[in-house]
Amino acid sequence: MSDIEKRARELLASEYEADGCMQLARMIRSGAVTDPVFGSVKIMRAMRAITAALTPPEGYVLVPVEPTEAMLQEIHLVKSFTGEAMHRRYAAMIAARPEMLGD
Repeated sequence: MSDIEKRARELLASEYEADGCMQLARMIRSGAVTDPVFGSVKIMRAMRAITAALTPPEGYVLVPVEPTEAMLQEIHLVKSFTGEAMHRRYAAMIAARPEMLGD
C-alpha cells in the first residue's frame, strides 16, 4: 500500500468514524475494503477519488515548505552556500512554484 493510499484510507476512515461507523473505519484503515465484491462500490469510488486528489500531477513532486535536514545536507555539497542562503534560496524556489498546471 503506497503512502498516498494510506493517507486516502485515513482520510476516508476518519469521516466514517466521525459518523459513528467504527467497524467500517477500521476495515478501511486495514485495507480490508479493497474490491467491489467485498466492500461497497461507493467506498471504492471514494478511495479512487481521494487517491487521485492526493496524487501530484505528472512531472510534479511534493516537497515540504521548509527543507528537511537531509535536503539541506544535499545542498551543502555546494560549498559557496551558507545555511541562511540555502534557506532563502529554497524559500524563493517554493514561492516561484506554479499554483496549478498552466500557471
